Amino acid sequence: MKPTLLGSRVSLRAIHDQDIDDLFEIYGDSQTMEFASDAVFSSKDMMTQMLESVARLEESGESLEWAIMELATKKVIGTCGLHGFSDGGQACEVGCLLNSRYWRQGYMSEALSLLFSHAKCLGIDTLYADIEDRNLPSQALFKKLGFEAKNGQFQFML
Repeated sequence: MKPTLLGSRVSLRAIHDQDIDDLFEIYGDSQTMEFASDAVFSSKDMMTQMLESVARLEESGESLEWAIMELATKKVIGTCGLHGFSDGGQACEVGCLLNSRYWRQGYMSEALSLLFSHAKCLGIDTLYADIEDRNLPSQALFKKLGFEAKNGQFQFML
């Protein structure tokens, strides 16, 4: 079972069925999803399918996914996770989404710092992030967190 990771303004916790409304606010928003690998979700039924997929990927050991919950309101404002494990589990890719209403307020920086600390505890020493060329805010965030652009993706050694 994944631990809950506690920060000063956010916690990373397991995603629950009760989070569907908050998650749909994220995955159903065209601004939030502009650079995501998935299309904008058009219904809450798609959220249910996504949660089932997340559960399957976690059970198979292919992915670890957390809800980013704002502590002050208990609202789920984003997701982040580790997936695409390689090098015997010592390397993986980072994925994240944040509700556009919470951009540029430091929430994702805090969430990813918690995630990276946990990844190190798991024995992961290399993180990768695929960020589109046009997604300059995400590139800036990952650079601020210590990632370097290498071979078309961003890389960070823990």
